[in-house]
Amino acid sequence: MNKLLTIALGVCLTCVLASSAMASNDIVTASDHETVLEIAKGFGSADLSVTGKGTPVLKGRMEGTKYAVWFSGCSEGNSCSALQFLGVWKIKNFSQEKINTWNTQKMYSKAYIDKDGDLILEMDVFMRYGMTKKNLEEVFDLWQTSLKHFSRQLSQGTQPN
Repeated sequence: MNKLLTIALGVCLTCVLASSAMASNDIVTASDHETVLEIAKGFGSADLSVTGKGTPVLKGRMEGTKYAVWFSGCSEGNSCSALQFLGVWKIKNFSQEKINTWNTQKMYSKAYIDKDGDLILEMDVFMRYGMTKKNLEEVFDLWQTSLKHFSRQLSQGTQPN
């Protein structure tokens, strides 16, 4: 009986170790530029480039709306710790009250007017220790939803509320 119990525990331990090893292969970090690009392409067009300072940036389009994803907290373009999703609209005289309303009603994205007077929609995602590929797909889905709602309100001539 003890031998059977020992074998059963050994098999269980092997299964646990094997499943955690498989799960770790599914972890994506902000340094996995190509994997992030692959996920982005599942939501529309996307290209990966590098700034003059060596910072990776993904530029894409979801349902007709342009956006960018900056890889931030990087050391020489690698070891990145976060992703910053950005949408930019050249809209002047946008109501700060409407932006504040958007920010109080939305949990993940925030809107603001930058120093050039452009309307910005931003979503920051901390990824130093990574997340599963499925979770990152959910992040892109959330970004797509935010872009769609924000863009729809702008195109209808109404301000976000």
